[in-house]
Amino acid sequence: MKKDDDFINENSINDLIQYAEEESDTPEETYEEETDTYADEQADEEITEEDEIHEEKPAMQSEPQEKKVYEDYGTYYETEDDNGEIVFEEDKKNTRKGIIIGVIVGILAIIAFISIDSGIIGNYKNNFANNFSRIFANFKTDKQTKAVKPTPKPDAQYSTEIKDNVIISLGDVSGTEFEPYNNGILYASMNHLSFVDNTGNVVWETDTAIVDPILDAKGNYILLAEKGRNKICLYNDRKLVYDVDDPDNIMTAKVSSNGDVVAVTDKSSYKGGISVYNKSGAQIFSWASGSDTVISADISAASRCVAVSLLNTEVTATTVIQLFNVNETESYAKVDINDAVIFDMEFTGDTLSAFGDNRIVGISAKGKIIYDNTFENVQLTHCAIDDDGNKLLSFDDGNIPMLNMYSKRGTLKESVTLTGVTDFIDINGRDVLYNIGRDVYFGRINSKDTTKYTATMDIKDLLVISDNVFVIVYSNSFEVVAI
Repeated sequence: MKKDDDFINENSINDLIQYAEEESDTPEETYEEETDTYADEQADEEITEEDEIHEEKPAMQSEPQEKKVYEDYGTYYETEDDNGEIVFEEDKKNTRKGIIIGVIVGILAIIAFISIDSGIIGNYKNNFANNFSRIFANFKTDKQTKAVKPTPKPDAQYSTEIKDNVIISLGDVSGTEFEPYNNGILYASMNHLSFVDNTGNVVWETDTAIVDPILDAKGNYILLAEKGRNKICLYNDRKLVYDVDDPDNIMTAKVSSNGDVVAVTDKSSYKGGISVYNKSGAQIFSWASGSDTVISADISAASRCVAVSLLNTEVTATTVIQLFNVNETESYAKVDINDAVIFDMEFTGDTLSAFGDNRIVGISAKGKIIYDNTFENVQLTHCAIDDDGNKLLSFDDGNIPMLNMYSKRGTLKESVTLTGVTDFIDINGRDVLYNIGRDVYFGRINSKDTTKYTATMDIKDLLVISDNVFVIVYSNSFEVVAI
């Protein structure tokens, strides 16, 4: 139930309406405009001799006036005018008395109305005030349907306290890859792979045959591949499962939680190729494109569906996503995405999230579009996705940076405008991680639980490890921060 002052009292409104109708029924007084002719003006200007003689006569003393009272009309004096006719003059003294008494009574009534707040008068006053306020509010030109909360002072909405932080020195990290893994962090450098837990302790490390690493991890499986060369290594935790050489040089590679590896290669005489290896190291699928350039690929852990992004630039930038079964050589579904370059794809179950330069598209394993979110007049600058399919995107909307968070099904869940441009973002469930300069923000969007942490050096990358731990990568080290 709303408060009483949110309603308009019907009796008061009916009184106002009845009053307005009575006023409209009262005939208005009309006045005929007097017009003077030229002859009238001349007559007014003429002074006759009789008028002059009349002016020269001495004023006669008026006889005493007889006061008479006429019922229903008041008190008047009888007198004669210059022509001998009887006229009546009102008793102005008594009239003035009546006016003064009326004014005094009116003032007393107003004072009583103002001072009485109970009974009929009090109710009428309250109703009138409520109705007047409500009607006046409806006529405001700047009426707002929802109160706008004032913007808090900078950093007033953020916590700056942390639980712990540890810095691990590495030397030059320009060729080092980082990947979240089992509530810790993997990092791969030249001929080296290490795992650090969420407290900053090195749990294990091992030598590898990879010089310029491509690093990915899903479940317990860790993929290492040689960028620009042909070596692929699969680990189950710290144990090497296989080490194989692909016939072609590897551009990008990913691993599923089942241990299947899909690699994009620069297959000779083609515009790109695809190789898929199972967890035993056997090649179970390969395909090459002769017309369109292969940009990215991924494999589903649920159905082993392979998605391949192909770019055609003959007229405009157009992407075709082809879906393959690893047991067949021809694609069973194609999805055309016009005026977009799909540069990365990620399976969550059997739902494929495709990231483009101006949109994100959700596609089922059967080739049906689940959602297609297009971004016009904005620049998509960064994107991130977690293991559950939650997505975080950063935009630059005419020098107004902002973050949008989307669900697995492509629904916009949260949005926030930033005070500066972000360089790195990551997401884990409802927790997001981003930076503005050296200031790092971790927590839920539009929440008071967000933590602000100022890095000691320039930031090279950011990664979420768990719901209360994140990693900051510097040029020669990385820092594990617990909140």
